[in-house]
Amino acid sequence: MPVAGYEAASIYGYSTARVKAMESRLISKTTMQSIVNSKDVAAMLAILFQTDYKKNLEDFGGVNLRSDLIDFALSKNLAANVHKLITITPITQKGMIRSIVGKWDLYNVKLAIDAKERGRGFADISRYVIDHGIYNAQELREVMSEPNVESMLQRMMINSPYKAMLATVLEDYRKEKSATRAGALIDKLYYKQLGSIITKLLDLHYESALIIKSDIDMRNLLMLIRAKKYSMKFEDLREILIENGSLKANQLREIYEGAKDMESLVKEIKVFDLAAALESYKSGKGKEMLLFEIAMRNAIFSKAMSLLKHSVLSFGTMVAYAYMKEIEVFTLRIAIKGKAYELGQDEISKMIVWKAE
Repeated sequence: MPVAGYEAASIYGYSTARVKAMESRLISKTTMQSIVNSKDVAAMLAILFQTDYKKNLEDFGGVNLRSDLIDFALSKNLAANVHKLITITPITQKGMIRSIVGKWDLYNVKLAIDAKERGRGFADISRYVIDHGIYNAQELREVMSEPNVESMLQRMMINSPYKAMLATVLEDYRKEKSATRAGALIDKLYYKQLGSIITKLLDLHYESALIIKSDIDMRNLLMLIRAKKYSMKFEDLREILIENGSLKANQLREIYEGAKDMESLVKEIKVFDLAAALESYKSGKGKEMLLFEIAMRNAIFSKAMSLLKHSVLSFGTMVAYAYMKEIEVFTLRIAIKGKAYELGQDEISKMIVWKAE
């Protein structure tokens, strides 16, 4: 049950103070607009060197940072910050926050599986590793000494909160011998685990549960939109859809099978406002599928922003920060890649999600 008053202060006082300090280091709307207005990627990086991303950019090359490594510098900063949430969350709720931010532990697992299958060692991927969480650089170096993917996964399962998940991945890999398939299965199982905490979270902090439901809805609907574009059957998607979103499987089926094409499917989606994205898509001026993802992330951002501003002394402050930090990095990637692809300032601005002050 939600708590209030002195009890809330005693449970969440320290966590809230730490999150508010982390929030103060998020990029402001003014700074993000300066990044968008920059003449080239080098100018964008110069601005980022004045932010919380400075150390991560230096770790990957500083002023000489190659454009293909920018993503990794941004990801490392994201992981470092969201993993702090595990250490500051009240002990009785650490499991829930770990489920929410666990994707960055699993990022390293996917990286290691892919490298091992291709016969590469830790040295080949070291600069891409996110050095945080239970599968940090040192741990990954040790597990990658194993002779093959299967023995590596077995070692990763030892004393791991992801033991059951990795056991399923190991079983599948033994049959299919595919790192690509293993990575997709990890993603599916991660979101299934995320969905499983919603029942508890609905009782603990209702608004936080709604944000996670929106995240799951976004993943499912993007799959539907892509599938409809390529005329796939709903049954081909059924196994990869994630449960516990606000839209149940029968509702997703109804939306999908009732639409004759992708555009009519988008019009039937009511949990997100995709009208403007659809118009841009039809005009041919946008970047296709990315437009719909941006519109959905905008909605999730607004919920997280409201929650972070108005949720005091609650578990919701941690959840909101995790999503806002992820969306900040998503937005930076759009801005930087847009500039690298020589998109105009107006085109990039339309795709920007970040509107924090």
